Amino acid sequence: MSASNRFYRYCLNPVMRSLLRSPLHGITSHNIGIVHFSGRKSGRKLSTPLSYTQEGNIVRLLSSRNTQWWLNFRGEGVAVDMEIARQRYPGTAVLLEGDSEALREGVRRFIHALPRDAKVYGLALDANKEVVETSLATIAEQLILVEIRLEA
Repeated sequence: MSASNRFYRYCLNPVMRSLLRSPLHGITSHNIGIVHFSGRKSGRKLSTPLSYTQEGNIVRLLSSRNTQWWLNFRGEGVAVDMEIARQRYPGTAVLLEGDSEALREGVRRFIHALPRDAKVYGLALDANKEVVETSLATIAEQLILVEIRLEA
């Protein structure tokens, strides 16, 4: 595990989980939530705070291959809970990995809703704050997108 991943896992994530569950959650809960899931191998209950975007009942989480939490979402739809603004919503998560039009479209939608994250992933934005396609093509293989369909 890299030093950066250790920092997130042991320092930043616990602080963010506490903040998101506190009365002060409004500071960050409009675009940072907590995804709750079971470990693929261990079966342990896990939770990770992540930036998210939401369109109706679809929540998107973006990451890169440098992290490992998303490995738990391989396979046919995985049951998860998404905690948004101190409310938990059950859903089914689907992992998109490897360059595909579905992944690229999900990344475009994520960055359109949360342009500040473009820099995190090395994506260039044009004057209209849309993803520059050449920058997406360059790194699409390194990006991971998880789409969660929340239950009604």
